[in-house]
Amino acid sequence: MRHFSRTLRVRSNPLVLAAALALGVVGVPTAIYAASQGNADAREAFANAEKFRALRDVRSARIELMNAIKADPEWIDARVAQAEVLLGLYDGIAAEAELDHALELGLDPAAVRHLYGHALLLQGKAQKALDQLQADDIPAEHQGYAARILGKVALQLGDDPLASRSFNRAMELDRRNPDLWVDIARFRADSGDQAGATNAVDEAVKLDPDNIRALQYRGELLRFQFGLGTALPWFERALEIDPNDVPLLTEYAATLGDMGRMTEMLTVARKIIALDGRNPRAFFMQSVLAARAGNYGLARRLMHKTEGTVDNVPAVMLVQGIIEHGEGNYNAAVDKFARLASIQPDNRQVQNLLARSLYLAGSAVDAVDVLKSQVNRTGADPYALWLAGRALESFDERGQAAGVMNRAAIHDTGREGAIVEDVPLGILSAEAQRNPNDARAVVPYIRALYNAGDYVTAFAEAKRLQEGNPGASAAHILVADVAAAMGNFDEALNALDKARSIRFSEPVMLRLVEVLRSQGNMQKSGEVLAQYLNYNPSNIAGLRWMAYAHLETKSWSVAAHLLENLRLRIGDNDALIMAGLTQAYTGLGQTDKAIAAGRIAYRVQPSSPVVSHLYGLALTADGKRKQDAIALLEKAVAIMPENRVYRESLRHARSIAGQSRSSAES
Repeated sequence: MRHFSRTLRVRSNPLVLAAALALGVVGVPTAIYAASQGNADAREAFANAEKFRALRDVRSARIELMNAIKADPEWIDARVAQAEVLLGLYDGIAAEAELDHALELGLDPAAVRHLYGHALLLQGKAQKALDQLQADDIPAEHQGYAARILGKVALQLGDDPLASRSFNRAMELDRRNPDLWVDIARFRADSGDQAGATNAVDEAVKLDPDNIRALQYRGELLRFQFGLGTALPWFERALEIDPNDVPLLTEYAATLGDMGRMTEMLTVARKIIALDGRNPRAFFMQSVLAARAGNYGLARRLMHKTEGTVDNVPAVMLVQGIIEHGEGNYNAAVDKFARLASIQPDNRQVQNLLARSLYLAGSAVDAVDVLKSQVNRTGADPYALWLAGRALESFDERGQAAGVMNRAAIHDTGREGAIVEDVPLGILSAEAQRNPNDARAVVPYIRALYNAGDYVTAFAEAKRLQEGNPGASAAHILVADVAAAMGNFDEALNALDKARSIRFSEPVMLRLVEVLRSQGNMQKSGEVLAQYLNYNPSNIAGLRWMAYAHLETKSWSVAAHLLENLRLRIGDNDALIMAGLTQAYTGLGQTDKAIAAGRIAYRVQPSSPVVSHLYGLALTADGKRKQDAIALLEKAVAIMPENRVYRESLRHARSIAGQSRSSAES
């Protein structure tokens, strides 16, 4: 048990010392020489606090330590123990205040530099924390703790080499500390080593199966790897140990919200606010719920309650932009989305929102610039193509607009591929050769090779990167992309299986579905999709694919249910969703609903052969507007004359209408 000594030593009473030693349950330091050694009331409260700490109930421990300090304000041990508890509650300011009181009472500063460093870290005072943690007078028994906190400070400063050295030093001194393994797991995950992060957090759970932070982060990693639903059992297990842990409750609530379980999320968010009346993430989650309901005024008021403390979080920037956009403040929305786009330049949703806000704010040229990187490559979002076409039309670039709108009309987006690089291939090649083991240099080179059609070289480089980074999902995805482009689906599936074992993300799911469908393995494709949606039930891309799969198998009622839910979430401006509803309701014989959906789809994309065809089929089935049906089917055939399905639909409609077949359509 650690003993603190004050600068001016006071002789101790052996009987009091024995009593104080008997109170220690989990190793909280006891002062032999102090301004006070604790009166009877203080010692009783201190003992109660130790029992609560042993049960991991730090909130109750904090109250008992408050009682101990009130009973004997000059007892150093109670001050230090309270600082430790406050650090566990992430209250760095209050922890520092207790440590300051302990120093005023005579405690040697060296004895608590590790705690000071931790308190300063929580306040974002990284440089001051460094001064404490790099001091040369830290007692040996606290050096492991200090090294661990120094690693976290280094991460806050963006100094990865210092973080690595610090965590290695902590491993030498305190490798059986589960909190250390959690911090190492976070470090590895941030470095892109998902597999290494999983191994580290598993070690933390092994060392202490009831460690809240270890259980929480295991859930976070599973959420990242395989989907939202996989995290819930781990969060719930941790909540059984401490149902009032605010960081844990926050992750739990956020996950429920992302899964679409909004009522449950709101319940947890309110509990968080009851425990921590100024918790910004809880107010943010309530703001998200209000924004989803279209109540932007309430969403803004709730966002104001975060007091700007989470304004740099990407998800917060997104919602702030949506609020501004929803209230028609397009220039303000541009500011939010532009800031987010600078942080996440490849986020298509952000690109589309920024471009739409720019377009509505009267900056169509800037909107096109934002969408250019998407439009100029395969895998473009249909909405991005449509919006770029509208923006080009607005400043009389009608030739370019027609080309882009035609792509949007026939849904010629292609598969998601490499990002087009503005840097010449030769420069990227030279940079990759200078830094052959640096993914930041090699990945742009591989993507540029892919875009240039040099799949052989791209594949060789991607395989080399994959072999050097087996724990990085992105490396396996690159191999899969190039292999699929070469028609080597077995190699692509092998790489995607490896990526999936690290992180079963939306990009991995979409690629797996596409490759399996390319092989004709529709059943396995459906299984992959179902597994993904089991843990990510609100994922729009997955639900869209599932709906289309049910349309293919003529499961009309299931498809209609899925598509109606998607329609509720993203509105009527998605032509493919509305066209899918047209097809589903036609199959169900509900032609009034089919025609209503087809009319909306046609209004959104009148030049789409898919929309024209399905709308025409709905009118044909209804039988009341035969000529309109034929006109729509003729339009679909005119746009895509090689499509046999469209030609057969037109023949059928003409036959019903009693018209003869034309030679051009025979």
